[in-house]
Amino acid sequence: MKTKKVEKFIRKYFKWWVHWLGLEYWIVNCYFEDDEINKGNGYLLAGSTDVEWKYLHAYVTFYPKTMRHLSKSDIECAVVHELMHIFLNEMREEGIDHEERVATILQKAFMWVRYAEREN
Repeated sequence: MKTKKVEKFIRKYFKWWVHWLGLEYWIVNCYFEDDEINKGNGYLLAGSTDVEWKYLHAYVTFYPKTMRHLSKSDIECAVVHELMHIFLNEMREEGIDHEERVATILQKAFMWVRYAEREN
């Protein structure tokens, strides 16, 4: 998939999920970076989220080049995962490992709801 098409899907899912997760009372900005950032262990970064939870501001950056090989469903999962960090950021302790696990679990739970909605 071309990078511009990935960006189109990210924007679509980002808008939908920001609304349905109740994040419209936040200021949530979506950015794109051309880089591919290696997280180590053979993983490339699909997105990152910085949050100023005291002020309800969030800055979500996506790396579309990294996601070119993903399905639309996997792109949507990446968007939801990054948005979960908005809810979790203020609980961050040393490191991000616990937050990463909970973001993944929450993303899976919300996707379960999304898929159930599509079946009806």
